[in-house]
Amino acid sequence: MPVLVLWLLNTLFFSSAIFTVKLRKPKTASLMPSLIYHAIASFVIAGLWYYDWLNAFSALAFGIVLLKFRLILGMREWYQTTQIQNVAIIETLSAIIFVTIVSISLLPAHL
Repeated sequence: MPVLVLWLLNTLFFSSAIFTVKLRKPKTASLMPSLIYHAIASFVIAGLWYYDWLNAFSALAFGIVLLKFRLILGMREWYQTTQIQNVAIIETLSAIIFVTIVSISLLPAHL
């Protein structure tokens, strides 16, 4: 079960990139799908934590997605016009932070 929960956590995290990158194009820049996705994903993570299938620190790692999303919304005009390399840097840094937090949260209490 823990492996499936981690798979779901990773899937929710990396799927959020699809919705944030879509905000770059005027044709797909509607906020509603992104807001709905992030709300549903947050509720799924909260449910996994509530039923004790996911520890608190792993669940809080999903907060990186929400912080990234908030950052993008705050700088939306820049985000839509910046070079794709800058978007890749944001996505890469958020993924590294996420993986680091989840990895540390899975370590045993005593090494």
